[in-house]
Amino acid sequence: MKQRRLLILSILMLIASVDSRKYRRMNEITIHNHAEANVKIRCQSVKTDFKDTFMGPMDEVSFEFYDIDRGDSHFWCDAYGLFGSSETFDVFGRSAPSRKNQTWFLRNDGLYFEQEQNRAREWQWVYPPLDSYSIDSIDAINVPPLPTWVPY
Repeated sequence: MKQRRLLILSILMLIASVDSRKYRRMNEITIHNHAEANVKIRCQSVKTDFKDTFMGPMDEVSFEFYDIDRGDSHFWCDAYGLFGSSETFDVFGRSAPSRKNQTWFLRNDGLYFEQEQNRAREWQWVYPPLDSYSIDSIDAINVPPLPTWVPY
């Protein structure tokens, strides 16, 4: 009798857990790159890793997840810009809002939430002028000549 009750209780719990998946809330996070250079971004939680994504200026990336899944209640992103600039920031949970469908903007001067006027974090990504790493500007600085290939 006791084993039968335990079996019925186990079956009821299994049905309830399967049925609850129907009511999970899908969330979408979108990140726009409004910085003046390419950015490598990696967003993840304890459970889910969206791997590296490369974004050019004015590109965007989106990812979806269920916040009810254990380990997916906090997402953060690591952003790596040119010339060693990098930042880590929360996009869902902890210091970020935990609401459905959020939009973030990366800019040279910080991270913005929902609108480009709402700065959430401040930083300074400083890039040399574009002409400083072009071929024409090499003559303006003292750079040793490239080695020439000598056949053996």
